[in-house]
Amino acid sequence: MRKIGEFEAQKGALRFWNYLKAKGVDSSLEEDDGEWAVWVANEDDLQLATEEFNEFSEKPDDEKFTTATPLQKPQKEVHDPEPKGPAQGFSEQNLRDRWQKRERSSGVLTMSLLITSVAVYLLSGMGTNKEILKGFYISLQSEGLTEVLNGQFWRLFTPIFLHFSPLHILFNMYWLHVLGSQIERLKGSKFFITFVLTLALFSNLAQFFMSGPLFGGMSGVVYGLFGYVFIKCKFDPGDGFYIDSFTANILFAWFALCFLGVFASIANWAHAGGLLVGLAWGYGSALRWNRGKR
Repeated sequence: MRKIGEFEAQKGALRFWNYLKAKGVDSSLEEDDGEWAVWVANEDDLQLATEEFNEFSEKPDDEKFTTATPLQKPQKEVHDPEPKGPAQGFSEQNLRDRWQKRERSSGVLTMSLLITSVAVYLLSGMGTNKEILKGFYISLQSEGLTEVLNGQFWRLFTPIFLHFSPLHILFNMYWLHVLGSQIERLKGSKFFITFVLTLALFSNLAQFFMSGPLFGGMSGVVYGLFGYVFIKCKFDPGDGFYIDSFTANILFAWFALCFLGVFASIANWAHAGGLLVGLAWGYGSALRWNRGKR
């Protein structure tokens, strides 16, 4: 969710909002201290909506803006301002409310990752069938990536589908659903699959070079998704992501406990690799946006 512009008059804001609606752009209006802000829901519509807003600002009475659709008020998009403390902005509060009311179903790609992980888990006898596992490990050698160098490049990614206990897969699938669905919905499927593959690559390589080839799990990807959402919430709240501080603290605490060796047989370097990539990617995205680059 991005704010593309503001209007001093409600009439102009409603006219432009109706125009975007006629163009098929999912958008909303919010009032703040007498001004009306236009928010666009989908990242893919940002460029079009921004160009149309700039044109509307120059020629608000152009025929295409006045004849696109009969003028109507949005039913749920307009929010009345509420009293707030000096450190809490109106748009930030509404973004939190919007996220909490948003549809929580998994996206297509998120669901595909979930189904594939569960299928591999069952196919591998819940992580006990060594013959099946061999086909998913990044390598069968303790040094070098012999199989990958011989053309089996998919091994760089397939360890994310391996899980070795009910708790292992339940933990990873739950957070994949919660975090992955947010990112896929807000950033689109192309971004999501590119991001997941990047996280899988870096987390798997980190674990392999630091600890060897016999590992698996989606947790490196999950921690990358978490790092991205966490940073976006802190530095780019206008993008619409949300994770509460209690949940963030729990995930950071689990990361630390695992790394300190409280729990055995944990792919800690995969966690670290994924988290670092997610934090860096989120910060880079927030930095570009705050500098005015889309």
